[in-house]
Amino acid sequence: MVRRNNWLKAAMWGLCAVGAFAIAGCERQSSSAVAASSEPPKKLPMVELEENPAFPLAKHLESKDIAAGAVPYAQLLDDGAKLFHTNYNGLDGVGMKRTVGGVPVNRFSVGPAGGGQPLQIGAQSCGACHALPSGAGFGLAHTRVFFDGTVSGKPPFSPRATTSLYGNGVVQLLAEEMTEQLLAARDAAAAAAKGKPGTPATQPLKANGVDFGSVTATAAANGDVTFDMSKVRGVSPDLVVRPLGWKGQIAAVRNFSTAASTFGLGMEPEEFVWRLGEKAGTDPDGDGVSREFSVGDITAMTVYNASQPVPAELTRLAELGFVAAPDAAAKARINKGRQLFADAGCATCHVPEMHLANTVFEEPTLRGGGNYIDHFLASKDPDYDPKRPARFDLLKDSEEPRLEGAPGGGAIVRLYGDLKRHEMGRQLADPIPQGVNDSSLVPLQYAGKVATLSPSEFLTPELWGVGSTGPWLHDDRAGTLDEAILLHGEDMPPAVGQSGRSEGQEARDAYKKLSPDDQRTLVAFLKSLITVSKEPRR
Repeated sequence: MVRRNNWLKAAMWGLCAVGAFAIAGCERQSSSAVAASSEPPKKLPMVELEENPAFPLAKHLESKDIAAGAVPYAQLLDDGAKLFHTNYNGLDGVGMKRTVGGVPVNRFSVGPAGGGQPLQIGAQSCGACHALPSGAGFGLAHTRVFFDGTVSGKPPFSPRATTSLYGNGVVQLLAEEMTEQLLAARDAAAAAAKGKPGTPATQPLKANGVDFGSVTATAAANGDVTFDMSKVRGVSPDLVVRPLGWKGQIAAVRNFSTAASTFGLGMEPEEFVWRLGEKAGTDPDGDGVSREFSVGDITAMTVYNASQPVPAELTRLAELGFVAAPDAAAKARINKGRQLFADAGCATCHVPEMHLANTVFEEPTLRGGGNYIDHFLASKDPDYDPKRPARFDLLKDSEEPRLEGAPGGGAIVRLYGDLKRHEMGRQLADPIPQGVNDSSLVPLQYAGKVATLSPSEFLTPELWGVGSTGPWLHDDRAGTLDEAILLHGEDMPPAVGQSGRSEGQEARDAYKKLSPDDQRTLVAFLKSLITVSKEPRR
């Protein structure tokens, strides 16, 4: 900087010899240069020469402090963000030296390592994958994982795209309320059956306007009730709506946080280690570090994940001041695309909006019939207590943009989804079936049998925010939204009622019959469903 200023001074004084006018200008330039040279030097960063853990907090968060109310929501949110985005190192315990089944690992793996490990250990932070368009968002194709349903380390594996976590707290609340509605219908069938022992009583299963089939109850003379669940559709026979994961196999945000930390990062939370029993010790992955995440740490990450902004339509985000407002022509195009979307039948599964009655998120919670609390953890940690949860209002407290308040109370959720599983046909099918977990991360069993999902069964992904993501579909195979729509079926599908036919076939065919201009208009509508956040990329 000094050499450059001296050179400039010399050049300017040479030019000043041509006349008084130039001299006056040069004097002004010279005084500016002198002022600039007198500015204090910029403070440069210090280089750390010691190897230290990267753990971002002064100490682990403790569940007893959270239950006592000593850790306010704002601190949980901030600490959760730090825990989520920190790049951990070996001193923190990232990676594994062996899997839960004892298979040796060189800290990280290229693919599923087997020995109980369902996916590759390949990340050092949650935020390294969930990064776009900002923190806790979706991941590009290189972040997808390969899921090993047999946990044997032997292919075939099922590719899984990295989903955005925006709105996850909202969909858990919706799932809790929908589960309560389904369980109430089952209980009504049981009550009717008890009124007429030996006579089957059937009740339709509907929640938030979504049809999940029906349940039939039959009561014996002694009052014992049996249920026929053969006509239940799109939800497991326990009638618990699981809103997370491409297959709808995960019930709660906490489950997602615990499993991803354990299997994706190799940062084993103590609540997972406890599940392995005393023989596993305190360091079951053999990397020399114990208690890599505490119960309180996972609660903070759960709160952070559940607090993420809600994706919204372009026009609403413009009204809130997040993006530039579309002009009249663009608004008209979006509205026409929305109508084409509905006319094609897409809105049958991608339901544009639902009503959420209770906007307060609790962790842990007994809502949803007690199906969203980790009962194993509650048995081990008395401070993981649903009577003393971390709680916040998604309508008032979470990250902006937030939910829209409903006129009669609660909130309007414009999710473009139905929280229901559908058969998506042979073209999108996984190579093998997949299991389902309960809220304690235990494989779901019903009537003495392990519940599984067929290779072609998938949860309807919410389309809110779809315009901010890509590639698309569960395995990132669609490079454009147009391609994603066309992959909802095939040109020569199985006949109606035959195995391998996609439930999206008719909507896909209706889209394909549109003119090219109308197809682009429908896609333009999808591109208007976006995600924004005030949180910077990290």
